[in-house]
Amino acid sequence: SHSAYEGVVQDDAKLTRRLTVNDGIRITPFQPWIAREGFGSSIFDTSACDPSCAAAPNYCGFQWHAQNSSVPLGGFPTRGAFYQPRLGAAYDLFGTGKTVLRGGWGRYFFHAGQFTNGLDASAGVQQYNLGTLVPLPGGGTTPLLASKLDTLSLEASASGPSAVDSKDDKQPYTDSYSFTVSQRMPWSSLLEVSYVGNRSRDLPSAGNGGSLGFNSMNINMVPIGAMLSSKNGGVDPNLLVADQFRPLLGYSDLWLATNNGYANYNSLQVSWLRTQGRYTINANYTYGKAMGILGQNQVADPFNLANNYGVLPSNRTHLFNIAYSVVLPNPARNKWVGGVTNGWQISGITQLQSGANLWGNSLNQNFNMNLNSAKIPGTDFNIANVSLLGTPNIQLKPLVTCDPRQGLGPQEYINASCFAAPTQIGENGPIVLPPIYGPSFFNSDLGIFKTFKITEAKSFQFRLDMYNFLNHPLWSFPNNGVGNLGLSFDQNTLEVNNPLFGAATDKQGHRIIQLAFKFLF
Repeated sequence: SHSAYEGVVQDDAKLTRRLTVNDGIRITPFQPWIAREGFGSSIFDTSACDPSCAAAPNYCGFQWHAQNSSVPLGGFPTRGAFYQPRLGAAYDLFGTGKTVLRGGWGRYFFHAGQFTNGLDASAGVQQYNLGTLVPLPGGGTTPLLASKLDTLSLEASASGPSAVDSKDDKQPYTDSYSFTVSQRMPWSSLLEVSYVGNRSRDLPSAGNGGSLGFNSMNINMVPIGAMLSSKNGGVDPNLLVADQFRPLLGYSDLWLATNNGYANYNSLQVSWLRTQGRYTINANYTYGKAMGILGQNQVADPFNLANNYGVLPSNRTHLFNIAYSVVLPNPARNKWVGGVTNGWQISGITQLQSGANLWGNSLNQNFNMNLNSAKIPGTDFNIANVSLLGTPNIQLKPLVTCDPRQGLGPQEYINASCFAAPTQIGENGPIVLPPIYGPSFFNSDLGIFKTFKITEAKSFQFRLDMYNFLNHPLWSFPNNGVGNLGLSFDQNTLEVNNPLFGAATDKQGHRIIQLAFKFLF
């Protein structure tokens, strides 16, 4: 449930014959999303957490509006208003209308929604593990698998319910800015060179724009090294009992929905346009980079959010597009011959893009590293984040021994020999690997058409459309990248045992031809 009201003030002013300024502001009193039942989203107060009563249904440390009226229904305080100013200007550099400088800046808020985050404890949801005996309404217990599952919330572990940050009154926003030089060129064309960028702050760790499980907001993580000891080569024998090492005993992971993410984008954009005459062309090129916090569902290092900053999976360094439409010459003067040869047009679109960041798009952002139960040398303990780092809350990464973007063979995009398995206590690979870009994208579509006049009011159009008309297939990774982008190590030798790792072995795409006939009347 939510209502929103906004006010907007905008003004355009021509300050001089050559300078125009646009300014305005949007004022929004965002309100939190609330459940209509009225119990409210829960917060978590560590000072009220008593290990003796932490288990459901007491949920010590959790507080919500129906239990404590001082807690807002949404769980966190709200500001009176959020201000979104905008400013833009255009300046005719020489007063001829041929060279124009344009620039602008604006702030745009996005109303994030915590939605169901923070509602499980206040709604009385109880969590059970498979095999647990659960209470029956009339007394007694029954095994979980024989109970009514629709009354239960099943979790993979004994994780605590979620909460919202009681001190966070932020809303995510983006500052967008640009500066453009527009220049009239010969052949009735326009050349524009622009810097375009934005920066986003206070991005949500849960709700729209994120997912619960963004590990940076786990307030009950096992400290680094806590599960290590001087025995057994530094590995604690009770590796599976992580909860006894947590700061808030009695709970497992405790997720707090808040706004702490950030990202930015910077680019050089060049475009050339011609919009009149026998041919029209729109060609543009972008050189840009998108950076931000990696791991929307789970960051690799939740103890230091800045360590997860890198090239985003959506980044494409180079982009080129050209769209065109050309009216072909009319060579024939004879009426009957001209009816066949004259009046033809061609149009098309050609696109080229840099490849995606392979590791940023890979499973778990570590190429789904599989150590196949390999042991720490000299011990009987498996290589894992718990056994090497002493915590389950940091992701184990492969070691990088050389530049994996160098020494590549045909259709290879990753040098597998540059990766090694960590084996020493405290050893881990880089949280953010260097960007490794995969196959580029190329496509060109072409259309040829002509309209045959029948009468003044009737005509017949013939079209020949060819998609990927150059019949240029694209190299790709099979099985959505699971196979050739899966980093697997031999259990005994700790060598990479996937010989096709990093190689694009599939081709996708082929020419498609479509004939169309259209009768206009």
